Amino acid sequence: MTSTGFLSNNAGGVLGGISTGQDIVAITPCGTQEGHVTVGYTSQQALEFAPVLGFDHESPVTAQATASWGLGSNNPVPIVVSSLLTVSCPVPPSGFPTPGQTCAFWYDNDRLEGGNFAFLSLSPHGWNVPIDSNCSQAQAGGTSTLTGWIDGSIPASVDLNWTDPTYVCTDTGIRGVGGKNGPNSQLWNALEALQGQVRDFPINWEGPGAPPFAGAPPQGMVFQQGNIDKYDIIGFAALKIIDVVPVDEAQGGVGTCGTKNNTPVTWSAVNQTLDLDSITASTPGWQGCPTRVPDTVMNLVVTKAKQNDPPCCTLGVDYTYDGATRTITWNGPVPRDTKISFEWLLDPNNGPCGTLPTNSSAMCVITEWQHSTLDPGFPAGTDNNTVLRLCDPVYGTCLDQ
Repeated sequence: MTSTGFLSNNAGGVLGGISTGQDIVAITPCGTQEGHVTVGYTSQQALEFAPVLGFDHESPVTAQATASWGLGSNNPVPIVVSSLLTVSCPVPPSGFPTPGQTCAFWYDNDRLEGGNFAFLSLSPHGWNVPIDSNCSQAQAGGTSTLTGWIDGSIPASVDLNWTDPTYVCTDTGIRGVGGKNGPNSQLWNALEALQGQVRDFPINWEGPGAPPFAGAPPQGMVFQQGNIDKYDIIGFAALKIIDVVPVDEAQGGVGTCGTKNNTPVTWSAVNQTLDLDSITASTPGWQGCPTRVPDTVMNLVVTKAKQNDPPCCTLGVDYTYDGATRTITWNGPVPRDTKISFEWLLDPNNGPCGTLPTNSSAMCVITEWQHSTLDPGFPAGTDNNTVLRLCDPVYGTCLDQ
């Protein structure tokens, strides 16, 4: 680590001639997860009127600055993950999902015992505040600010205390209303627009009054008049966003899947096999099919397409059907223009969102787990989890203080 880049970025051409390394006043050993570096420089500055008064024509001027680095996120969203919200994955430090594992979370204020759909502040007024601070100033942003933090139009970079609690103000403007068509639909639509992207979700520790891991002090969420006032953020989960669905879209459903518009599929091969599980809404030549593999297939019908075709499609004679694997196999050439239909059922309790909540405003966020800053062996600096701050060691504002 050298001082050259730091000084050239902060002092312009005045310090362009600095010698690498020799102007570092103090530095934390490189490679540590948190630390700071203080750089000083002294140069001779010309004095315009001093010689007239009998003084030297130049005088030494000294400048000094400190930059710190520490654990945090340069890529956060203002939505927490919590063991109270999870459907299919444990949330650290209670458990550690496998990278690539599908994890879904119901954002339902009924689950948070006085919560507000788990939105929080990423502003300097609301992030890393004292436990007794007033959060009213941080809660003034509302829907537009939260949306800007989600879609990236309002950049945010936040730091994390280790192992002390990082208290973060909730956003009470988003309470009791949700859904893609609700008053705050732009929030969920902005999150859905991030499909395929990886963002850092703050991990909330519920507590109450218990340490989240060894060596940490007792801590937990802060309540005011029965509602969550501050979350206790102890880490970040890097999640790839797969989908965002309201209750009505997560309900599963029933329907009939069949060859499209009475124009049946034609095969020419002998002993052709058709896997019904491979047929979805996007399969060409079919209509009314589910978006994913159905939980149940019922009432399979295989018939000929035209009245003048030879008799066809007797189960056990012309074809066999294996209900366990849900496959049709023809016992010989497949009859021309064969029509196929079946009824299907999607059980919502078997989907990634699990059992549906009674709150119609709840939203299910389906993600793919990448890693978290609480994972054993988490590599520092991964996924933008090292943040930089100018600071003053005298006032204790460095990230390692």
